Amino acid sequence: MIRPLQYAIYKGTGGKHGCLQFNLQRPHFYKDKTRDFAMVAPGQALDETGRIREGWQAREGAIFMEITSTKDKNVYDWDNKIVMALSVNDMGKLLETLVTGTELKLMHDPGAKSETAGVVKKYLTVSSPKGIKEGCLFMASQTSGGETKTHMVPVAPSEVYILRSLINAAIAKSLAW
Repeated sequence: MIRPLQYAIYKGTGGKHGCLQFNLQRPHFYKDKTRDFAMVAPGQALDETGRIREGWQAREGAIFMEITSTKDKNVYDWDNKIVMALSVNDMGKLLETLVTGTELKLMHDPGAKSETAGVVKKYLTVSSPKGIKEGCLFMASQTSGGETKTHMVPVAPSEVYILRSLINAAIAKSLAW
């Protein structure tokens, strides 16, 4: 199986803004006890009827979005990037924004439901102040240990169309439909 390619939007030629990268993580399986997230062939986790074997769990796919700012012309600050895993529900919300222009606000807590809940918080806002036909603005911030980092990247109308198409396809692939 061919691994999906990355879609990237670079806006750093003038030393402004930054870069957005989108990577599709297909659904995968892991064992209950080990929580080994290594992707395995479905044949290892599924029986001959297509049901999940005992002791295995399925995990839906996601889009990993990375965003960073520039440090200089065509130089990106990858050491300070923000990474967010967009679930199928997040993809639907983002798709709605890319179609209608309504503002999207997401908050992720990577430590939710664990001892590290609230230690790191990530926020994504997608807005189109001039209307979605004029493009949109992705803004992400992350707070951790009292420090906040923020990145903003404008997205052109043509890139909005590409993202719509990719997200439509990613939703189906993330659920193995």
